Amino acid sequence: MTPRQRILAALAHERPDRTPTDGWFHPEVVEMLKRHFRTTDWGVVERELGMDGWADLAPDVCFPDFEARAATRPGLPDGRRAIWIDRDTYEDAWGTRYRLGDDGRYSRWLAGPLVEAETAADVAAYRFPTPEDVRDPEDYARRVAEHKAQGRFVCGEVDNPFKRFWHLRGFENVLMDYLANEEVIEAGFDPLFALVTELCLRMARSGVDMIKVVGDVSMQDRIMMGPAPWRRFDKPRWARLIETVRLENPRTVFFFHSDGCLTDLVGDLIDVGFTVINPIQPECMDPIEVKRRWGERITMHGGVSIQKTLPFGTPEDVRAEVETLIRHCGARGGLVVMPSNCVQPDTPVENILACYRAAREFDLAGL
Repeated sequence: MTPRQRILAALAHERPDRTPTDGWFHPEVVEMLKRHFRTTDWGVVERELGMDGWADLAPDVCFPDFEARAATRPGLPDGRRAIWIDRDTYEDAWGTRYRLGDDGRYSRWLAGPLVEAETAADVAAYRFPTPEDVRDPEDYARRVAEHKAQGRFVCGEVDNPFKRFWHLRGFENVLMDYLANEEVIEAGFDPLFALVTELCLRMARSGVDMIKVVGDVSMQDRIMMGPAPWRRFDKPRWARLIETVRLENPRTVFFFHSDGCLTDLVGDLIDVGFTVINPIQPECMDPIEVKRRWGERITMHGGVSIQKTLPFGTPEDVRAEVETLIRHCGARGGLVVMPSNCVQPDTPVENILACYRAAREFDLAGL
């Protein structure tokens, strides 16, 4: 099978030649793996690990005023631009401020432009980007088709509007809004979901295979805002968005990412049209139980512990966890193996190699 065929088989709950793999890595881990494989080409690393079937191509939101003032600096990954307030403090295109940590590995949220908003009118006064601000990659559909012809499965990514709104509004404010300020939640969610709908429609028209929605809604043991508020405000908006996009391209796959214990919402996510759930953190959700309850209706994407096994186990521990995951959750597709989030710099390279080697070598034919 080509990598694309392997991924498509797994998503269709058909047995692939082997379980497909994927992975997200901290920039320091990227460099560590390049050194290990003696290359400067990340594509070589992907092929060596066996996770070379993925491509990402998505529209952007254009912020002309921001671009005129922004600059790149060490500390932000992927050449990301920002307006620098001081050596460690920066502002993004939405007007949200962050501060780099002492080690420069991560940033923490400081403030957003809607923190002081008290009414829906205050929120509406903010200049939300609109569908007119969305820009496609050059020759979008042609480039998507080229990726597919080269054996890749093409994805695009959008932020969950909940994540974007709390960055604008402040996390505690938004959680209080869910309970006590319905008009403020709706004043923020309506333009954000309109923007995300436009981004997703453009991906669907271009032929992108899968749209990844990224932004946590759960903690280690529960849903952040509670299941009932999510069902009231988020669920109907996701249902409308996915229905709208699938009218444009019925084959579009929707992927939902949230760290933590997502158990209380998995059925709701299936109801509105999500068919890939990530990352199935084994400290928070038992992958075997997830497979038993919902495995016929979702593809599980993730499942290998980055809190325990990968950083602190032995290569043998890692191999055993991967083999158990595949044996119980991927015998007939419906599984993409990967660490349960971004692999961190404290992870031994030997354990990373063991993870991907175990997935490549596990014989599905015997299951």
